Amino acid sequence: GAGSVWGSGPYTGDSDICAAAAHAGAIGATGGTVRAIATGAGEAFTGSERNGVTTRDWGSYGTSFVIDLN
Repeated sequence: GAGSVWGSGPYTGDSDICAAAAHAGAIGATGGTVRAIATGAGEAFTGSERNGVTTRDWGSYGTSFVIDLN
């Protein structure tokens, strides 16, 4: 199954990149190649449900990333 993800983009640095990419819509159920871009510390991460992936809320975290959709 998918790993845990906190936030909705940016995601916490310890989030599962594959699950975050599916949440972001970068890959489908069959997977694929994704690029994660480090975005530094974040004060608050809000969870959401997108593309069949539910992410969780988290507070301040020292590292984060976004999924490159280009």
